[in-house]
Amino acid sequence: MEGKRASTERLLKLLDELEATPAAWTSVYLRAESLLNRPERLLPQRTEQRLAEIADIIESDPVQRESARYGTGLALFHSGDSVSAMVPPFPVGEDSVTTGDIDTAPMRELLQRSRRTVLVLVTWGAWVLALYEGRSIQRYKKGTGHIHAPHKKGGSSQARFARRTEEQRKEFLKRVGRHIDEQLLDVDPVDHIFFGGNRLILRPLLEDSRFLRQHSALISPRTLLVKRATRDVLDGALKEAHSGVVFVSTPH
Repeated sequence: MEGKRASTERLLKLLDELEATPAAWTSVYLRAESLLNRPERLLPQRTEQRLAEIADIIESDPVQRESARYGTGLALFHSGDSVSAMVPPFPVGEDSVTTGDIDTAPMRELLQRSRRTVLVLVTWGAWVLALYEGRSIQRYKKGTGHIHAPHKKGGSSQARFARRTEEQRKEFLKRVGRHIDEQLLDVDPVDHIFFGGNRLILRPLLEDSRFLRQHSALISPRTLLVKRATRDVLDGALKEAHSGVVFVSTPH
């Protein structure tokens, strides 16, 4: 069972489809913390077949892998004939297990609530950051910095060029950190921060940005896929930030 990326619009459409399906539903919501701390404990009477099937899906490698990558928890809906599991783009707020009518309200609220989101996209030599209110951009800044490519001829020249490249990267990150703080330190509150680009950049960038350090708990564990940080990639990065993962299976 492999997951498929789904935009907010696709997730909402799937909820519509599930609600239109007559069935005796079991609806499960699990916070990220609960997924890490033996979620089967939240499923009473695991010996009952449906709950056993739900537990097996939660514990499956694909679901565990995407849940860990997102860090937002899981919503799962079992009709008896099919199971739809969703790793949402934003955190599940409360654990719950209900039976009877399908309970999509927590997932709908999670997807439809307007959020203040920061995107920080950085690749070596280019950066762009933006503040969004919902899907509307409120602040935006971009920049570049020259970084020499590593020297490949070997010997003392290679070592010298490597030191120069390292110094250029450090100075580049300091400039990016200053711009992040200039643009965002006065912004409060912020709901979510998404980093995109070279995933190895985030840790050293935290050292150069007080805003990122102060809001580190809000940084998504996901790294958005960005080949080069430019203004043109912002819309796609925001769409990815607002996307989740869907798993659909048919119990045996």
